[in-house]
Amino acid sequence: MNIFKKAILFGAATATIFFAATPKQTAVAGTLNLGWNYAIDPSYDSLGGSEYEIYGMAVKDDLVTNTIWVAISGNTPLTGINTGPYLEGMPVSNGNIGWGDLFFDFSGKANYKSANDSNSLFGIRFAPNNDSKTLGTGVYSGVNATSVVTENAGWWNLHNHANGLLKRTGLEARMGDLAWNDTYYSPYTYEASYYRPETHIPNVIASGKKVGDITMVNDGELAAAGFALGVLPARGSQTIGFKFDKSLMPVDSYVATLILECNNDAMALIGETEAVPEPSSILATLLGVGAIGTWRKRKQKLAV
Repeated sequence: MNIFKKAILFGAATATIFFAATPKQTAVAGTLNLGWNYAIDPSYDSLGGSEYEIYGMAVKDDLVTNTIWVAISGNTPLTGINTGPYLEGMPVSNGNIGWGDLFFDFSGKANYKSANDSNSLFGIRFAPNNDSKTLGTGVYSGVNATSVVTENAGWWNLHNHANGLLKRTGLEARMGDLAWNDTYYSPYTYEASYYRPETHIPNVIASGKKVGDITMVNDGELAAAGFALGVLPARGSQTIGFKFDKSLMPVDSYVATLILECNNDAMALIGETEAVPEPSSILATLLGVGAIGTWRKRKQKLAV
């Protein structure tokens, strides 16, 4: 466990972590607050309308309850947005555009495509009526992801989205903790074509083994678990929260990726899960803290 996260878990403080940047990245920062790891996304980089804007995402590795909590702030409802069969002249397969699936990459391959090609991703389907190829919501391992952007009047990959945003607004797209053109997302950072599906960004689960369920949680439950919308500079009209058993995923560093079905906006979050401490370790820590307190009191008395 790194020193910043120790400060959060044991001191209830707030810290900002700056991650190493590649030449293509701008400054990258993650915010830890009360055990929650926040990734903040700009409020201007949605294409297709503000209803597809993502403002941030947060993950809490709860060592007390052995639970992973996830909270997402955006303007897209859990059940998506009904568009009808066409949007701006482009087809929408089921007349609805919504959330893609959430992917956790523990592979250490440092590349989204490599992890996907080797079926190394963990995927979470939390939106019950999205275009995921799974049979239901839950946590999946051994995941291979696929793209549904062409079925949702979407931008084919990160390059096409960023280029469209730059032309319309003059602003640079971001993905929370990572830049859109970070090497982690190569080759989806290069121009794509409708006729080359291999260049389209994967955003839903194509296949995988279901290993467990998720439990949807409301705003009150998120707040009780320490989630604070105020950490985000802007907040969406929708807060989507869910939790699942920590044992369903590895204990390691990860990159989490969330992309709307249309790729009008996308998020990345860098984090890590921690091993649940043994009861003996917790006792030793408490005894150590008690011993330090006793030593300090004794020292103060001797100084009088």
